Amino acid sequence: MQYHSTVFIFGIILLPFVALASPDELSNPRDQECVQIPKVVTVEQVTEPVQHAEGPHWNYQSQTLIFVDIHAQRIYHLNTVTGKLTFAYIANGPVGFAIPVESSPDQFIAGSGTDLVLVTWDSETNSSNPQIELLFTVDRDRNGTRFNDAKCDSHGRLWAGTMGLESSAGDIVLHQASLYRITSDLVPERVIVPVSLSNGLTWNHGNNKFYYIDTPTHQIAAYDFDANTGNISNKRIAFDLEKHNIGGHPDGMTIDTNDNLWIAVYGGRHILNIDPVKGRLLRAIEIPADKVTSLMFGSPSMDILYVTTSRYGMTDAEITTEPRAGCVFAVKGLGVKGYPANTFTRNGTIS
Repeated sequence: MQYHSTVFIFGIILLPFVALASPDELSNPRDQECVQIPKVVTVEQVTEPVQHAEGPHWNYQSQTLIFVDIHAQRIYHLNTVTGKLTFAYIANGPVGFAIPVESSPDQFIAGSGTDLVLVTWDSETNSSNPQIELLFTVDRDRNGTRFNDAKCDSHGRLWAGTMGLESSAGDIVLHQASLYRITSDLVPERVIVPVSLSNGLTWNHGNNKFYYIDTPTHQIAAYDFDANTGNISNKRIAFDLEKHNIGGHPDGMTIDTNDNLWIAVYGGRHILNIDPVKGRLLRAIEIPADKVTSLMFGSPSMDILYVTTSRYGMTDAEITTEPRAGCVFAVKGLGVKGYPANTFTRNGTIS
């Protein structure tokens, strides 16, 4: 399938917001006045809607975007130049993430249900039956959890979180999930436990800070990080959405080369740009979908922010009023860049 993109320019709402009452912080971005800067930020729709797009990963080597549709159990591969979009169906269960394996262009580490699997797929054609190898299963002592968000650190270790059982109404069973660290020997180790809905995670440029979101807390936690051992310590709160009167739920997260965070706000129709050192909201950018799920920098210059969204659980009437929900968007003109995403480093035991 090929898709021809559409550009939406939302004008001033896309530009940095300035809280006139306080130069040091910004409250609810919908309630603040703002000032315009010369650069125009645009939001470009780059895919047709899927059910629940998540986990964007920019493959710098192939210059393509990988993302998942969690409940449709699909891994998607988007050629952003041609618009060609292909998928692989993963039968094991809902797919929380898919990350390329180092030096293996046709292999992905994916979280499907509570299974960590190795998927072999050429990405060029749709596949309803790709080669899948079960590596291990987590949370055998928990009921109804599943893998959610994940990333690899600079040493190729996989950091993958789970989430509690989700009801049909979208409520999550709290304190049943974990954040795992998985090295090339494929032994999962719980790093943060308990959590409720493990979501966004990223590291700073100095590789000595780790940022993490457990969504129901409405906070971005910061930890000291030892890159050699993979250990984290000294937890503190870098940013609290509730204290800044920001609605919605923090979901996926990435970081730019200024060491400022970018956060998707599920149910908030925005992405947030945050200085985690000062605990300051720098700007809020509106996305034409309420359920913003995650985001990742990409392009040859790493200056386009790809944003995933969801229409999962929406009624037909809601979709009619919000037809672009579930699309992937490209945010351009931000004036910042990101880093290439890390891949999973395997050892010789993965076939």
